[in-house]
Amino acid sequence: MTHPLGRLRHLRAPALRQGRYKSLIVEEDSHLGALLHYVHLNPVRAGMASVDALKDYRWSSYWYLFNKRMRPEFLDCTGALEGAGGLADTPKGREQYRNYLEWLSTDEAARKEMAFDKMCRGWALGTKDFKKALLEEAESDEKDDAESGAHKAIPRYDGKDLREANELRWEMFLEKGLSALDKDAKAIAADLKSADWKVTLAALLKKKTSATNVWISQKLNMGAPDAVSRYVSEFRRNEGDQNESYKELVTKVMT
Repeated sequence: MTHPLGRLRHLRAPALRQGRYKSLIVEEDSHLGALLHYVHLNPVRAGMASVDALKDYRWSSYWYLFNKRMRPEFLDCTGALEGAGGLADTPKGREQYRNYLEWLSTDEAARKEMAFDKMCRGWALGTKDFKKALLEEAESDEKDDAESGAHKAIPRYDGKDLREANELRWEMFLEKGLSALDKDAKAIAADLKSADWKVTLAALLKKKTSATNVWISQKLNMGAPDAVSRYVSEFRRNEGDQNESYKELVTKVMT
């Protein structure tokens, strides 16, 4: 289906006999094919069928791939074929896909490259930019719901998912701040660790996000992590929120 963020699919990708189903948001162009291969090989990993026997395994979209006339109108099986090298939805192409899965089931390096080990973990599969766009969309929806009084369920994360989502949010916030200040990686490396603009941005990050001192000090080249607290505390003791540069930065970043 088409999505404002690009082509993506919502798929349920369980490891057989390994807990409840998990919903993932998948970036189609970069990860959908790998996820489909992973799902098709689930019965093989579970010892329930060989690759040759998958054509008769009734509880998989793989069965529909080889029984074209039985496919429901809504089912598009071509993603797996495209993800295996742009194979055609023909008898020859489907047989080539069977051979592809046979190879993939025995090649650990290829499975690792396709991130098979992450298929049952995480909240989204895709590039960093794709995940950032998802977070921006979710946060925009949350703001709209708050203004309208609606109560849509907003995704919540924990464990590794929470850490990844948080760090992506911090990066998004940092990127907006740097853009608003007209600063880049060269300025981060060249300017003083206690440069006014760095302290101002660090103060905003500390107030508006859960970014850690370690993360901020590394991203802004501000020296030891405890220096971030020292610089920000001094900034707040002096002018803090009333600092004109700070107020201007807040306006640019938060709008």
